[in-house]
Amino acid sequence: MTPSPKAIAIETLEIAESNLLNSFMGVRPDEIHEQAHPEFNSIIWILGHCFTHFHLVLCSKCQETEIFTEDIAHYFRFGTTKEEISKTGPPMTFAKLIDEYLKISASGFSYLQSIDDEDLEKVIFPEYGENLLQSIQRIGLHYMGHVGQIVLIRRALGNPGATFVGGISSIGRSKIREKWDKWWSENRNDFE
Repeated sequence: MTPSPKAIAIETLEIAESNLLNSFMGVRPDEIHEQAHPEFNSIIWILGHCFTHFHLVLCSKCQETEIFTEDIAHYFRFGTTKEEISKTGPPMTFAKLIDEYLKISASGFSYLQSIDDEDLEKVIFPEYGENLLQSIQRIGLHYMGHVGQIVLIRRALGNPGATFVGGISSIGRSKIREKWDKWWSENRNDFE
Protein backbone atom coordinates (compact mmCIF):
# COMPACT_ATOMS: atom_id res chain seq x y z
CA MET A 1 0.00 0.00 0.00
CA THR A 2 1.31 3.43 -0.94
CA PRO A 3 1.51 5.85 2.00
CA SER A 4 -0.62 8.98 1.80
CA PRO A 5 0.97 12.39 1.18
CA LYS A 6 0.16 13.28 4.80
CA ALA A 7 1.92 10.16 6.11
CA ILE A 8 4.98 10.90 3.97
CA ALA A 9 5.06 14.55 5.11
CA ILE A 10 4.81 13.58 8.78
CA GLU A 11 7.46 10.88 8.43
CA THR A 12 9.83 13.26 6.64
CA LEU A 13 9.44 15.81 9.42
CA GLU A 14 9.89 13.12 12.09
CA ILE A 15 13.16 12.01 10.44
CA ALA A 16 14.44 15.58 10.34
CA GLU A 17 13.43 16.25 13.95
CA SER A 18 15.02 13.01 15.11
CA ASN A 19 18.30 14.03 13.51
CA LEU A 20 18.10 17.55 14.93
CA LEU A 21 17.56 16.32 18.48
CA ASN A 22 20.26 13.68 18.06
CA SER A 23 22.72 16.30 16.79
CA PHE A 24 23.07 17.92 20.19
CA MET A 25 22.72 14.87 22.42
CA GLY A 26 25.83 14.75 24.59
CA VAL A 27 26.70 18.42 24.16
CA ARG A 28 28.13 20.05 27.27
CA PRO A 29 26.55 23.19 28.78
CA ASP A 30 29.64 25.29 28.04
CA GLU A 31 29.46 24.36 24.33
CA ILE A 32 25.97 25.60 23.51
CA HIS A 33 27.03 29.26 23.40
CA GLU A 34 30.44 28.68 21.76
CA GLN A 35 31.20 29.93 18.29
CA ALA A 36 33.70 27.57 16.67
CA HIS A 37 34.45 30.33 14.14
CA PRO A 38 33.45 34.01 14.06
CA GLU A 39 31.12 33.36 11.12
CA PHE A 40 29.40 30.39 12.80
CA ASN A 41 26.36 30.71 14.97
CA SER A 42 26.20 28.98 18.34
CA ILE A 43 24.34 25.72 18.85
CA ILE A 44 21.67 27.45 20.97
CA TRP A 45 21.05 30.00 18.21
CA ILE A 46 20.89 27.35 15.48
CA LEU A 47 18.39 25.28 17.45
CA GLY A 48 16.27 28.31 18.37
CA HIS A 49 16.33 29.34 14.71
CA CYS A 50 15.05 25.91 13.62
CA PHE A 51 12.46 25.77 16.39
CA THR A 52 11.20 29.23 15.44
CA HIS A 53 10.67 28.06 11.85
CA PHE A 54 8.64 25.03 13.00
CA HIS A 55 6.65 27.31 15.33
CA LEU A 56 5.93 29.83 12.58
CA VAL A 57 4.52 27.22 10.23
CA LEU A 58 2.81 24.64 12.42
CA CYS A 59 1.70 26.81 15.35
CA SER A 60 1.36 30.43 14.18
CA LYS A 61 0.18 29.93 10.60
CA CYS A 62 -1.72 26.67 10.89
CA GLN A 63 -3.22 26.90 14.37
CA GLU A 64 -2.96 30.60 15.23
CA THR A 65 -1.21 29.51 18.43
CA GLU A 66 1.72 31.46 19.84
CA ILE A 67 4.13 29.66 22.13
CA PHE A 68 7.16 31.75 21.18
CA THR A 69 6.76 35.52 21.54
CA GLU A 70 7.75 37.92 18.78
CA ASP A 71 10.87 38.89 20.77
CA ILE A 72 11.98 35.27 20.92
CA ALA A 73 11.30 34.80 17.21
CA HIS A 74 13.22 37.99 16.41
CA TYR A 75 16.31 36.87 18.31
CA PHE A 76 16.47 33.60 16.35
CA ARG A 77 15.34 35.00 13.01
CA PHE A 78 17.57 34.96 9.95
CA GLY A 79 18.78 38.50 9.43
CA THR A 80 19.18 39.40 13.10
CA THR A 81 22.77 40.65 13.25
CA LYS A 82 25.49 38.89 15.21
CA GLU A 83 26.04 42.20 17.03
CA GLU A 84 22.42 42.28 18.18
CA ILE A 85 22.57 38.62 19.18
CA SER A 86 25.74 39.14 21.22
CA LYS A 87 24.41 42.32 22.87
CA THR A 88 21.16 40.83 24.09
CA GLY A 89 22.03 37.17 24.63
CA PRO A 90 19.53 34.32 24.34
CA PRO A 91 15.99 35.14 25.49
CA MET A 92 15.84 32.00 27.65
CA THR A 93 17.98 29.23 29.05
CA PHE A 94 18.83 26.26 26.87
CA ALA A 95 16.67 24.05 29.12
CA LYS A 96 13.68 26.37 28.66
CA LEU A 97 14.27 26.54 24.88
CA ILE A 98 14.20 22.76 24.59
CA ASP A 99 11.18 22.45 26.89
CA GLU A 100 9.28 25.02 24.83
CA TYR A 101 10.23 23.29 21.59
CA LEU A 102 8.95 19.96 22.88
CA LYS A 103 5.57 21.68 23.43
CA ILE A 104 5.72 23.26 19.97
CA SER A 105 6.63 19.93 18.39
CA ALA A 106 3.82 18.07 20.15
CA SER A 107 1.34 20.73 19.05
CA GLY A 108 2.60 20.71 15.47
CA PHE A 109 2.58 16.94 15.06
CA SER A 110 -0.84 16.69 16.71
CA TYR A 111 -2.13 19.24 14.21
CA LEU A 112 -0.65 17.31 11.29
CA GLN A 113 -2.29 14.09 12.50
CA SER A 114 -5.66 15.87 12.53
CA ILE A 115 -5.68 17.13 8.93
CA ASP A 116 -6.54 15.51 5.60
CA ASP A 117 -4.26 15.11 2.59
CA GLU A 118 -6.08 17.96 0.83
CA ASP A 119 -5.14 20.34 3.65
CA LEU A 120 -1.50 19.99 2.64
CA GLU A 121 -2.33 21.88 -0.56
CA LYS A 122 -3.60 24.94 1.31
CA VAL A 123 -1.40 27.95 0.55
CA ILE A 124 -0.23 29.26 3.92
CA PHE A 125 2.32 31.77 2.62
CA PRO A 126 0.53 33.57 -0.24
CA GLU A 127 3.44 35.98 -0.68
CA TYR A 128 5.56 33.00 -1.80
CA GLY A 129 2.78 30.78 -3.12
CA GLU A 130 3.93 28.13 -0.63
CA ASN A 131 1.48 25.50 0.54
CA LEU A 132 1.62 23.51 3.77
CA LEU A 133 3.31 20.50 2.17
CA GLN A 134 6.04 22.71 0.73
CA SER A 135 6.47 24.39 4.12
CA ILE A 136 6.86 20.99 5.80
CA GLN A 137 9.45 20.03 3.19
CA ARG A 138 11.24 23.33 3.81
CA ILE A 139 11.32 22.71 7.59
CA GLY A 140 12.73 19.22 7.07
CA LEU A 141 15.45 20.45 4.71
CA HIS A 142 16.16 23.40 6.99
CA TYR A 143 16.61 21.08 9.97
CA MET A 144 18.93 18.77 8.06
CA GLY A 145 21.10 21.65 6.83
CA HIS A 146 21.53 22.87 10.38
CA VAL A 147 22.18 19.34 11.65
CA GLY A 148 25.25 19.39 9.42
CA GLN A 149 26.35 22.67 10.97
CA ILE A 150 25.92 21.35 14.50
CA VAL A 151 27.92 18.22 13.63
CA LEU A 152 30.71 20.44 12.27
CA ILE A 153 30.64 22.79 15.28
CA ARG A 154 30.80 19.88 17.71
CA ARG A 155 33.78 18.43 15.88
CA ALA A 156 35.52 21.81 15.96
CA LEU A 157 34.86 22.04 19.71
CA GLY A 158 36.35 18.59 20.27
CA ASN A 159 33.11 16.89 21.29
CA PRO A 160 31.89 15.10 18.18
CA GLY A 161 28.40 13.76 18.51
CA ALA A 162 26.40 11.46 16.32
CA THR A 163 26.76 11.57 12.58
CA PHE A 164 23.71 11.95 10.42
CA VAL A 165 21.38 10.82 8.67
CA GLY A 166 19.71 8.33 11.00
CA GLY A 167 16.20 7.43 12.00
CA ILE A 168 14.93 6.59 8.55
CA SER A 169 12.89 3.67 9.90
CA SER A 170 10.28 4.23 12.58
CA ILE A 171 12.13 1.73 14.80
CA GLY A 172 15.35 3.71 14.33
CA ARG A 173 13.58 6.97 15.19
CA SER A 174 12.07 5.41 18.30
CA LYS A 175 15.49 4.22 19.47
CA ILE A 176 17.06 7.63 18.84
CA ARG A 177 14.23 9.38 20.67
CA GLU A 178 14.37 6.96 23.59
CA LYS A 179 18.12 7.60 23.98
CA TRP A 180 17.61 11.36 23.58
CA ASP A 181 14.77 11.45 26.13
CA LYS A 182 16.95 9.58 28.64
CA TRP A 183 19.90 11.92 28.01
CA TRP A 184 17.71 15.03 28.32
CA SER A 185 16.05 13.76 31.50
CA GLU A 186 19.45 13.10 33.09
CA ASN A 187 21.09 16.35 31.92
CA ARG A 188 18.36 18.98 31.59
CA ASN A 189 19.11 20.70 34.90
CA ASP A 190 22.72 21.28 33.82
CA PHE A 191 21.38 23.63 31.12
CA GLU A 192 19.34 25.96 33.39
